Amino acid sequence: MYTKLFENGKLGNRTTQNRFVAQPMEGYDGFNEGQVSQLGIDKYIKLAKGGWGVIIAEAISVTSKSLSCKNGLIINKRNLDSFKKLVYEVKQANPDALLLFQLTHSGRNSNASFSEKTTVCPGNEEGRLLTTDEIQEVEDAFILASDLTEEAGADGIDFKCCHGYFGAEILRPENTRTDKWGGSWENRSRFYREAVSAMIAQKQNKDFIIGSRFSMYEGWRGGCGTTSPDSLIEDLSEMKMFIELMAKLGMDYANVSAGIPGRTSEITRPVHGAEWMYLNHLRYTRFAKDTLRNLGSSVQVIGSAYSILKEKAFPIAEEMIEKGYADYAGWGRQILADPLTPIKLQHGDPIDYCTACSGCTKMMGKQIHAGCMVYNPYYKKLWKDNL
Repeated sequence: MYTKLFENGKLGNRTTQNRFVAQPMEGYDGFNEGQVSQLGIDKYIKLAKGGWGVIIAEAISVTSKSLSCKNGLIINKRNLDSFKKLVYEVKQANPDALLLFQLTHSGRNSNASFSEKTTVCPGNEEGRLLTTDEIQEVEDAFILASDLTEEAGADGIDFKCCHGYFGAEILRPENTRTDKWGGSWENRSRFYREAVSAMIAQKQNKDFIIGSRFSMYEGWRGGCGTTSPDSLIEDLSEMKMFIELMAKLGMDYANVSAGIPGRTSEITRPVHGAEWMYLNHLRYTRFAKDTLRNLGSSVQVIGSAYSILKEKAFPIAEEMIEKGYADYAGWGRQILADPLTPIKLQHGDPIDYCTACSGCTKMMGKQIHAGCMVYNPYYKKLWKDNL
C-alpha cells in the first residue's frame, strides 16, 4: 500500500532498505560510566528486526562532563568496545539497516546533581559560561567522537543541533558572545562549520554518513528560528542559512525537528489536544527540502512528529515523500511503543500505537531506564517499582 515508504533510498553513497527512520530516543541504558548495556543493545536489535531502514542511536555524549542523565551513553576510547558490540549485534540482526550514532553535548541541559550545567550565552543563569578555549575543547571532542564512531563500525553520525542542547544553543541569536563563537551568524555557526569540516576531512571511509538533527523553530525568545536575542516571532531566515551551510559542507542529510522538550515540548512532540502541531513539522520539513532543491543539493531530508498520528501517520508520510516534500519519515515515541512497526505494517499485522501518555518522559524524569510502560512488561514493572 505504501510504496514510497517501502522503496529504497539513498543517504550519501549508501542505500537504505526503506524510508523509515527510528529517531534517537534516550533510554538511559548506559552503565559503568557510559558503556552500552545489554538492555540498550537489545533495544536496537529489536529495531533492526523491525525493519527500520535507518536507526539513530540515542544522544551519545562526547564528554563525561556534560550529561543530562546519569546512565547516559558516552563515547570514548575506554567505552569503544561496548559500541563495537552494539554495531555487531545490530548488523547480525539486520545487515541492511543503517546504524548512526547521535553525538551530543548536553550544555545547559546537563543535570547539576551529577554533571555540570554550562552555557555559551552571556547573561544566562542556567549554567557556567564556557570560555573561548573550553568551546574549542568541545569542538575537538565532537571531532574525536566522529572518528570513534567510524572506528566502532557504525554507518555514520547525527550531529545533534536540536532540543536545546549545546549544538542548538550556540546557533541561537541569544548567543551574544563577543569572542569568535558568538554575535554574528558567521561566529555562531563557526563551531558547527569547523567541526563538520574536520569530520568530513578525517573520515576514512568515503561512505561514512554525516548529518544533523536540528530544531527549525524553538518557540524560545532569542532561540533558533528567530532573528534577534529578544525576538520570539518565527523567522526562518537564519535556519535557511543553516540548511544552506549543510549543503555547502557536503553533508548527507538534514533531520528536521523543532522545539525544546521540557520548555516548548508540544512543538517537539505533539500531544492529545494539540495534535495539529504536527502540521508545523510538515511545513518545516518541506521548507528544508525546498531550500535544498533550489540549491540543486542531494542532501536528504528526514521529517518528524509522526507518532501522535498513529495509523494516520503512514498515508501522510507517504504523501510527503511522493510529493517531494521529504525523503524519509522519522518516528520517535512510536519506536518505543512498537519497535516492529515497519515490518508489521508491511505484513498487515496489528501494531501497538503510542498513546502519547508521556510515560517514557516520566521515566526519564526519575532518571531510570526509559521505555514504553504501556506495552513493554519490563518498563511497566520498573515504573511501578519506582513510584
